[in-house]
Amino acid sequence: MAIKLFADTANLEEIAYCFSRGVDDGITTNPKIMETTGDLSLGFEGACKTILQRYPNVPVSLETDLRGIDVRYFSTVDPEKVRDVLLQQAETLGRWGKNVIIKIPICQGGLLAAEVLANRGIRTNITACMTPEQALEASRYGVGYVSLFANRMLDCNLLELAGYSLTQIQRNPDWKKLVAQSREKNLEEAWRKTIYDISHVAQKLENRTDSELIVGSIREPSDIHRIAQAEPQIITIPTKIVKGLENINELKQTKRFLIAYDRLSSPLHHPMTQYTLEEFEKAADSYRK
Repeated sequence: MAIKLFADTANLEEIAYCFSRGVDDGITTNPKIMETTGDLSLGFEGACKTILQRYPNVPVSLETDLRGIDVRYFSTVDPEKVRDVLLQQAETLGRWGKNVIIKIPICQGGLLAAEVLANRGIRTNITACMTPEQALEASRYGVGYVSLFANRMLDCNLLELAGYSLTQIQRNPDWKKLVAQSREKNLEEAWRKTIYDISHVAQKLENRTDSELIVGSIREPSDIHRIAQAEPQIITIPTKIVKGLENINELKQTKRFLIAYDRLSSPLHHPMTQYTLEEFEKAADSYRK
């Protein structure tokens, strides 16, 4: 089955360009994307509605945020409180267009919210997953999509291959320097582990009718070719990466290689997920009221 390609931007000109190149199966946004590429002159609602009206026949992911909840401690917050915050936003976003996909952060409260929305027949995209276990657990709750962040998974693998704990992400402001120092020696092994995990989730969801895997967090055109080997159902691609790609239609037909899989389970909470959601919350401050 062909890989679907989504445009990872909120800029109308960029979306049009991506669609002209064949990256035209859907659109994904998040608070950071809205902050950096969206036309917020009409506010967040206006920016979202413009996209939805211009592209009514493809799925468009719009993300909720954790407003009113300190993300640094959200893993200890009552999950039902998180659920209620997300559901309130989901109801608003869902009214903006029939093609809205409600993007929900991976956390216990997020899964509770996704379960409620699924029971209402509302499609979700459970996002910021960094491990196969997070993604597969998410697929049990929502209807629509789960999103793995490839390069953030890669960063985690680079840290661990260099002998560091993932707690560095929250404790050490210079953790990205540790990742950079690990790249020369460990990059290929880190990618192998990352592709291994992506492929596992893609295979698990292959015959499911209720959930598909989206892989995002793309930094280089070469990343697409690596990720395509695992044949996820969907890859979402920033415009600058689309510009560096050739033979996009061939990418959609990449064949999967089958792999064995053996990994210990990991918890739902993950340091890179928390780091990512903190970034999103800061971005959302630029437009939310």
